[in-house]
Amino acid sequence: MATRKRLNLLQVTKLIDDFQKLNPRPSTSALLAFAEQINGSSFAKTKTQKAKPLSMAKAKTAVLDKFECKSVTELRRNKTFLMAFSGEKVNLKSADDWKNQYRKWVGVPADERNKTGPHCINGIDVFENFRPWHVFGLSAESSTPEDVKTSFRQLAKVHHPDVGGDAVVFERIQKMRDSLLALIN
Repeated sequence: MATRKRLNLLQVTKLIDDFQKLNPRPSTSALLAFAEQINGSSFAKTKTQKAKPLSMAKAKTAVLDKFECKSVTELRRNKTFLMAFSGEKVNLKSADDWKNQYRKWVGVPADERNKTGPHCINGIDVFENFRPWHVFGLSAESSTPEDVKTSFRQLAKVHHPDVGGDAVVFERIQKMRDSLLALIN
């Protein structure tokens, strides 16, 4: 993993300003995700702490807040939300539907952090949550293309099929690398 660079006051202030612009009424989970971004990694849970599963109501509220909508009807008319699906129909009826939208737009639910297993990197299941910055252990604000490439090389040493890794996981890591490089360049 690439080593985390310590942020200075100016960098942290900029991160806070950007966060406040994107999240005028941040949820607890959004604040936690932001704190983890500043920290550079997830916070370890103590043995007595158990993350509560994300409820449908909390997922719905967080997604509506993200798009500054007051109702599902308003969300379905939101141009930014509609553009993301380019005409495909989105179900918003079940808890799983809302949890999927939460993963896509808000962050990783607390009960899905610090996971372990063959599809998990840095505590994130790469098939449930597309969170390249977290998986690569990098910061969106201070990382360079070289940081992304270095982190990818480290992940490839573990997850490449030629060294015993899962080909599907490696393909997902490649997609994450490509999306990060496209975003930075």
